[in-house]
Amino acid sequence: MTADVHDIADQRPHLTVVASDAVHVLPCDLVRSVITGDKPSAILTEPVVRRIIEEWLQQVTA
Repeated sequence: MTADVHDIADQRPHLTVVASDAVHVLPCDLVRSVITGDKPSAILTEPVVRRIIEEWLQQVTA
């Protein structure tokens, strides 16, 4: 298995998402861009989107 590794030290703050396929580190600006519609949601993988929704649902139903 290979993966693209990018240094995102200049893109802080960031989120760490432990998805079913791997651990993903996403800049908060990227996630905000998806939320506002500036970037397509397809930029996030399906496992990442599922995990984000799962954690959000746990927060709002707790």
